[in-house]
Amino acid sequence: MATQQAVPDAAAQPRRRRPRVLVAASGSVAAMKFETLCRGLAEWADVRAVATASSLHFIDRASFPSGVALLTDADEWSTWGKIGDEVLHIELRKWADAMVIAPLSANTLAKIAGGLCDNLLTCVVRAWDYGKPIYVAPAMNTFMWDSPFTRRHLDVVAELGVSVIPPVTKRLACGDYGNGAMAEPSEICRTVRLFFGSQDPL
Repeated sequence: MATQQAVPDAAAQPRRRRPRVLVAASGSVAAMKFETLCRGLAEWADVRAVATASSLHFIDRASFPSGVALLTDADEWSTWGKIGDEVLHIELRKWADAMVIAPLSANTLAKIAGGLCDNLLTCVVRAWDYGKPIYVAPAMNTFMWDSPFTRRHLDVVAELGVSVIPPVTKRLACGDYGNGAMAEPSEICRTVRLFFGSQDPL
């Protein structure tokens, strides 16, 4: 007599959770697009955002997505009070499945390449598990992008496994025309989503 095979209970199958993406902005006029980037990623991922002090000059906090926590250097200190309390940059490192830094300014690129960790963003990067993806979208003037320092710093972060989403050529905020503008938020979202689309359920 044929043996009847049990049919898996759909309710018993593990549910696929949404990817967790940590998005960070450093000081560049391209941070004006940070809100759009966060909204795009939040359509399919759980998103937390980190902003440096200089990037806040370009971010409209009043219109920031309500479902996305926007964290700053002040939060790093206000969430810790005594030994045993959670440390924010460590908790973010543990929480995230991937990190995106967009825009990545020349200054923050240099800090990362040198291992500096003087704000919330760079502390997360210093503590990062490089078995997980980290994407950066540089944004800077063409002269800064073409600087030999930039090439040297990009080589250093590439050795860590950081993926660079290249800047584009267009009219820059300063009025110059050239390469160095941050890739569009839609392109950044597409690149990150392609990674998760190739992964097993989380």
